[in-house]
Amino acid sequence: MVHIEKDYALPPAKLVDNKWNRIKEDVLTNPNHKVKSACYRGTTLDELVQLYNNKCACCERSRGEELQVDHYRPKKARKIGKKEFQHAGYHWLTYEWSNLIPLCSSCNQSKSNYFPLKNEKKRITDYKHPKALNIKELQEHENPLLVNPEIDLQPERHFMYLPNGEVKGRTDVGVATVKFCALNTKTKRRERRTIVLNFVTRIESAIDWHFKEKNSAKFEGRLEAIFDDIIRNGAKDKPLSLLHIFIRNYFKVFISSHFPKEWQERLVRLFTKFNNKNK
Repeated sequence: MVHIEKDYALPPAKLVDNKWNRIKEDVLTNPNHKVKSACYRGTTLDELVQLYNNKCACCERSRGEELQVDHYRPKKARKIGKKEFQHAGYHWLTYEWSNLIPLCSSCNQSKSNYFPLKNEKKRITDYKHPKALNIKELQEHENPLLVNPEIDLQPERHFMYLPNGEVKGRTDVGVATVKFCALNTKTKRRERRTIVLNFVTRIESAIDWHFKEKNSAKFEGRLEAIFDDIIRNGAKDKPLSLLHIFIRNYFKVFISSHFPKEWQERLVRLFTKFNNKNK
């Protein structure tokens, strides 16, 4: 999960259309209001997909047409399960641009209408509350246990990636986000693990080529191309960028540890040299 800058003052045209404005007013006062999902699909989803670089806001996988509009604060109440996770919902934020994020179907289904807080007594249940409509003030007041990538300037501080593809929470917020968005499903772990192993396999191929050709300069050039991919894929607009940042920062743990001892130090030395040139 990486920070995304969203201009809350400039929502998509559909969300400020007069027709939708009337519906947004109705959701505040009408307890029988039926959500018009067409309001935040189409144009709004397209805007979110572009803003988030075609990635799920939570797991960071590139999911294309699978992406869905999710309400960071659930529009519907949760009345089942453990009492600590029940709440009345945030119906007044149903059509608010500041409350909409793109999630893949897996993260969206897992997150559902869970929205745990550090202190349940802080939960706002009335749209007339002075902080209810300002998403940043609402976030600061409630202190939720789910990361908001648009408000948290350093969402990466909540997570730790492991070479086996697993993600762990480093904070209470990270632990809850991993749990409620199911960031460690077999599919998600496999995708992350595959990325790590692909880099290992490419380096193995380069070493095999080196043994045959005995050309150190070209060998280092091949390695640098692999190192460059690790660094470039850590850019915010790339899929699973945070994983690549961890690979870059912990190259020895993620990559060189797969090789015989006599190669580990050499690979770390070469990567460190290349990394320092590209900071």
